[in-house]
Amino acid sequence: MATYISVKDTALKFQISERRVQVLCEQGRLTGAKREHGVWLIPENVEKPADGRRKGNTDKSLPKNAMTVNQLARYLSISEDTAKIWLRLGKINYDLQNQYFSKSYAKKVAASIKSSSSSQLKSRRNKSRLSGKVIYKDYVKTLENQRVVEKLLELNVVTSRRSLLIVLANFAVQQFYACHNYDYKKPVVLFDFLSSLFDSEFRELIVDLLEHKMPSLAEYEALSEALSQELKYVKGEDSLGLVYLSFKDLALRKKKGSYYTPYSIVNELLSGIKDFNGDFKDKLICDPCCGTGNFLLSLAASGYDCEKLYGEDVDETSVYLARINLALHAPEQTAAQLRERVIIGNSLSTGFSHQFDIVIGNPPWGGNFSLKEKEQYKKLFVTAQGKSIESSALFVEKALSMLKNKGLLALVLPEALLNVAAHAKLRALLLQNCAFRFVNFLGNAFDGVQCPAILLGVQTGFKGDVLGCKVKNNNHVFTINESRPFDEFNLCFTTSDIDEGCLKSILSVSPVTFLKGQAKFAIGIVTGNNQEFIKQTQGEGYEMILKGSEIRKYGIHPEGNFIKYTPRLFQQTAPDEVYRAKEKLLYRFICDVPVFTYDDKQILSLNSCNVLIPKIDGLDIKYILAILNSSVTAYFLGKRFNALKLLRSHLEQLPIPVIPKEKQQFFIDKVNEMLASTGDITKIYKKVDDEVMKLYKLTPEQISVVKKFVAKKKLKLKEPS
Repeated sequence: MATYISVKDTALKFQISERRVQVLCEQGRLTGAKREHGVWLIPENVEKPADGRRKGNTDKSLPKNAMTVNQLARYLSISEDTAKIWLRLGKINYDLQNQYFSKSYAKKVAASIKSSSSSQLKSRRNKSRLSGKVIYKDYVKTLENQRVVEKLLELNVVTSRRSLLIVLANFAVQQFYACHNYDYKKPVVLFDFLSSLFDSEFRELIVDLLEHKMPSLAEYEALSEALSQELKYVKGEDSLGLVYLSFKDLALRKKKGSYYTPYSIVNELLSGIKDFNGDFKDKLICDPCCGTGNFLLSLAASGYDCEKLYGEDVDETSVYLARINLALHAPEQTAAQLRERVIIGNSLSTGFSHQFDIVIGNPPWGGNFSLKEKEQYKKLFVTAQGKSIESSALFVEKALSMLKNKGLLALVLPEALLNVAAHAKLRALLLQNCAFRFVNFLGNAFDGVQCPAILLGVQTGFKGDVLGCKVKNNNHVFTINESRPFDEFNLCFTTSDIDEGCLKSILSVSPVTFLKGQAKFAIGIVTGNNQEFIKQTQGEGYEMILKGSEIRKYGIHPEGNFIKYTPRLFQQTAPDEVYRAKEKLLYRFICDVPVFTYDDKQILSLNSCNVLIPKIDGLDIKYILAILNSSVTAYFLGKRFNALKLLRSHLEQLPIPVIPKEKQQFFIDKVNEMLASTGDITKIYKKVDDEVMKLYKLTPEQISVVKKFVAKKKLKLKEPS
């Protein structure tokens, strides 16, 4: 009689991942493997098959016009993993020697992706392929100028880069005349200006913008409607930048990680600098990613000396517009001076020879780099040493090197830099070299970008000092007046000194244990195409599958989604035995408070509903469930990490009180009562919650702080049926 072992045991035997074992089973490459009740059983004596996976092209002499999977991925501007998944799912196929793609085939795929009718275009994982024009209304506050851009888009005559440059030059000349109170005729103002010798310095900047190619009469005529529009000159407002970024291709902005900064955030950052630095008008200031110069322009408009403002950007047109913006504000500046101080270049590899008192700006987030750039940056930056390279982290490290001792760095950055594991090297760098002066939590500050932002102000020449740091979080403003320990794992600025006292009490409870190393975490199923795989009726072979929104504390509210479980067709799955575990916890991946429930029916879940299987000796899974659903846990995770995503690394840092079996029984009984109830469980929940607070030995004052925090949240308890 054959003896069978599990996927996990087979993975240990072959020294490969459990997911790889599952794939081999699905491909029929493990002789005798069979699935029973959704779990793979593998013969104990089965031999490891040869690895048939393609490791990439090792032969440098490819057939003519042939591309490997990795080369195709770069050509399509998608990740290598995505390309391989598409290949496995049959969305793309080799058309040369059954192992390469022809360039003609690659062009067809690219065209298909870009087509509005393409299902791949609609995929969330391919937003970099979206293209189009967007009005960034938050970028300026003048409604008349917003309407001008809307009108230009409606006219649909600005259809090329050349036509955009001519329109921008026309508006720049309009603004030049307006700020000098000169009369002009709208349709011909650019023609008249270029035909005269009026103001040779500003003329040089306009010629730069036009790339030294004067518009022809045919171009003037084709753009006459656009040239008849009038862009109002508003001191300190980057209306030229509004036009440029509204016509810039959306996909290109996303690829470069460029998200332009609304005027309100620019002003907020400058206020943070002024609050800390007082009168800083004698300081040298640089924006290493200046774009069209909105930060520099705001500084100039507030009375700052333009001769002390510097900027750099890789986008030539942006730099030309930044120079024009400063020239409009400070006409005494020559074109040569502006070209010297506002330069074209990649500040990660170029830059100015001298150092600055203040470095400001909004560096690119999530920008894509070529292989050559990645190799270069790995040699230059500590923050480029991990598996992935984040552009904003590189710019922070570069900016620190641009500062004088006691210089101030003030940037708009992704909030993830404070606590996501991938940014540990940057946090260590800041703690080693800086003091924290201000942090402002902005939330999702950029239209269409689901990535919370912060304003971060740090000063060089210190080592992790936080005393006096001013924090703004929504309407909550406070100053840190007591020392607190920070490390590279988490920079927590969401807590006041009172909150820190509560967290310290929670962390000091004893005896405790942690989920880290004592639990199995897994994401729900990533189908790759929910529309194709998820049905609203339960056909033959289909079973229920849960989304995160269907999970409640101690229950589920099914919405009627069903799936046929075929892992080989899905983009990503956990091993079968995770979904089919005898008992497990399901939880929402995205939520403002932790929401967990218990499952012993082997229910499947999508990736918005993740899986946790605790394996802590002596602690019952239902006792752990009571802890995870408690107000203490909501407070701890909310204050320590301030994240809507419930990450494994965050849960692993939660201290779980270790109590005897007989004391756990109260929690187990109450959890069972809530799981079985068809009525209102609020009273039972609150009774359990109060007992959890006693386990953490919180004082009455601390309990009040925790309850006040949770009172602002929705508990998401199971609803009466």
